[in-house]
Amino acid sequence: MPSMKISVTVDAATLNELRAFAGNEANISALVNAGLERELKRLQFLALLDEMDERDPISEEEQKKGEELWQRIESSLMQARSRRSPRKKKKPA
Repeated sequence: MPSMKISVTVDAATLNELRAFAGNEANISALVNAGLERELKRLQFLALLDEMDERDPISEEEQKKGEELWQRIESSLMQARSRRSPRKKKKPA
């Protein structure tokens, strides 16, 4: 597939963090391309959902049930602590 050169500006802290993990040999072009591909797929998926909703809209009741389910899912998600995570300090009594 043909490629095209572009210029991008990135957050310095993000780039420094990437270099800390991947070193200076990180293929920034490949990372940017992968990110663009993911974003494109996300936008295509959202467009598909909009199209499906236009063809067969869901009722307000179904919408409310879906939002309630999503809230329950969101509230149950907790990031797993890494064994390298600093221990929380106990509060003095």
